[in-house]
Amino acid sequence: MNLKSRFFYNPLRSSNKKGIALLLAMTTLLLMVYVASEVTKDSMIEYAVNSQEINRIKAYYAARNSLDLALLRIKIYQQASIKQLPPQIMSQINIIWQFPFSWPLPISDDMQTTDKNEINDSMKESFIKENYTHTIIDEGSKIDINDLASPSKTLQEVTKKQILNIFESKLENDEAFKDEYQNFNFKELINRIQDWMSETNTSANGGDKKNAFTDLGDNYPPNRGFRTLDEIRLVKGMNETLFGILKPSITIYGAKAINPNTASEMVLSSLDTAINKDAMKLINEKRQKAQADNENAFNGKANSVKNQLTGAYDEVPKVQRAYKAAGIPSIVVGDHNYGEGSSREHAAMEPRFLGVKAVLVKSFARIHETNLKKQGMLALTFANESDYDKIQEDDTINFLDLTEFAPGKALTLEFVHADGSKDIVMANHTYNEGQIGWFVAGSALNLIAAGKA
Repeated sequence: MNLKSRFFYNPLRSSNKKGIALLLAMTTLLLMVYVASEVTKDSMIEYAVNSQEINRIKAYYAARNSLDLALLRIKIYQQASIKQLPPQIMSQINIIWQFPFSWPLPISDDMQTTDKNEINDSMKESFIKENYTHTIIDEGSKIDINDLASPSKTLQEVTKKQILNIFESKLENDEAFKDEYQNFNFKELINRIQDWMSETNTSANGGDKKNAFTDLGDNYPPNRGFRTLDEIRLVKGMNETLFGILKPSITIYGAKAINPNTASEMVLSSLDTAINKDAMKLINEKRQKAQADNENAFNGKANSVKNQLTGAYDEVPKVQRAYKAAGIPSIVVGDHNYGEGSSREHAAMEPRFLGVKAVLVKSFARIHETNLKKQGMLALTFANESDYDKIQEDDTINFLDLTEFAPGKALTLEFVHADGSKDIVMANHTYNEGQIGWFVAGSALNLIAAGKA
């Protein structure tokens, strides 16, 4: 081959040009397949992520819908409970919040066809296609398990007895349970629950309390209150049967809530991102209104009442201590939603300690009403709200038929004014037989301590 032919040599014109073209075509095809597979993979990943995100959004709105309905049921109950309803209806309004709610609405075989069709039509029109169930639980009526570590020895012992009563009642009423657990030492188990929380190293059963928790590691027991009910499962001797018996009757939320009436703006904003500056402005306005609502109706001042022994105005606790020292019982008269933001038991314990025997209001915050009952006080509501305006600052109050205290039966109060005139006021209540027993004994704890609960 000469030099000229070398310069003009073109391999594609050679006999191998078909092979080279085929190689290029295959390379191009492989590249296209690779690109297509990568695009497909990315698309599948994006689809999966978006599908999961959509499912999360659906779950969020289903949960939000469930919560809103639960809050609506509580609001309806609160509004119904302040109405002047017949006693037989008042005794049934708890059903408003007590029954579990499910979506889609359950359809039973014994329903009428028109009812079934109405439910089906409602579900078709709804944007919520997911399933959910919610149950509202009254934590205020349960035993606070963390009271086993209360600074009050009396409260510790009473709480132990309450928990022991749960197991003893099960032994009495369940033969199968009795056969298996009649020789079980429930007191030791309860003491170990207390050891979980107590700050001392000595077990309530005697000896080093760590000996019962060696299986859990060096950091147990943690010497703090239970953060979840499920933590109780970690206590030695606790099994699923015993936990299942305790769980419906105990709580860890007895006095651990944030009080929105006194919490700082920083604390409130940490609870919900929706609490912005505008929301805080509304909250502060309502706080100011609540402060005004707490003013004495006779002198327009908060924490200022007339001492009937001296005729002078003074702080409420000081006046109450003077009445207590003189052996004079007293009554509190209030407006709507009395006890709001006072769900802790101390809010009812303190007036009882200072000699308050009864609270007569237009309506109660539900948990506070229950706490008043537990403290052996009379929690009463005006049968006729306009009677509130009949009460005067220097009145003496007589209970005319307290010896006939019974479920569903209103009580008669006589208000004797300073000029000698009188007004009769009828007061409703929601006490059942057991709660009347609390009142007669002086408190729920007294009744339990006497072994009659």
